[in-house]
Amino acid sequence: MITPIFALLLLFLSSCRGEEAPAGGTDDLVFDGGALDGSEDGQVAEALIGQAGALRDVAAEAEAARTAELRAELKARAAAYATMPIDELLASMGLARDEETQMMDLPDETIRQLAIARLEREVARPDDGGDPKPGTDGRLEVRFRHLSLDELDDEAFEGVMDDLMRGEKRFPESIAALDGARIEVVGYMIPEEWQRREVTEFMLVRDLLACCFGGAPQPDEWIHVSMKEGTGSSYYPFVAVSVMGTLRIEGIDDGAGYAAGCFRLEGTEVEEL
Repeated sequence: MITPIFALLLLFLSSCRGEEAPAGGTDDLVFDGGALDGSEDGQVAEALIGQAGALRDVAAEAEAARTAELRAELKARAAAYATMPIDELLASMGLARDEETQMMDLPDETIRQLAIARLEREVARPDDGGDPKPGTDGRLEVRFRHLSLDELDDEAFEGVMDDLMRGEKRFPESIAALDGARIEVVGYMIPEEWQRREVTEFMLVRDLLACCFGGAPQPDEWIHVSMKEGTGSSYYPFVAVSVMGTLRIEGIDDGAGYAAGCFRLEGTEVEEL
């Protein structure tokens, strides 16, 4: 005999069953990504890896084409520099030779050689912009623009330099973050100390034409490089070099108590570009 409570329970359960399964058993589930038991997962993974590889190849080809185009353009400009009138050549780089600069004392051929060296640097190490990029062995690829204090007005710039000579570092955060970092930076070598035939200390300047032969470099336009003890570097005149080492923000006295420079580097390697 079915009790009223049991009858209500049967009625409740029957109302929760929903639609009945179709005759003949359950429906087969369809999964386009592979077998449900995982037996085809390897094939799917290989297909995805292949697609990713193809995309990388396309990106690499586009980058190679862009680099080749840039190199061809810069080589054409270098060829033009070989015959271009000096004043026109300087103007093309935003420079001028006048009574207020030391550039007027340079022979024309030296200016031409330095201008071509600048182009060769751009060909060897084009700058894509942006922040310092991670390089090999954990180094950061740093440009002199990353160290520039151009965003400061004259008064603020002098204040930062004066404070640095007192041992206070008030540099912008992006530059302060590079203090103590292992970096690679490109510039031009001006030797200061020699040991036998190797350079052990040198100025690494942003641009020989703009910040040296056009006048004394500003404190943020050069780095004092001291090669690691027991090592030295060959001398590379008038060509860009890549220098590796540890960067320090440190005041360099000009002999009168003012900052002639603000960066030092313990160099470990120097390579011609």
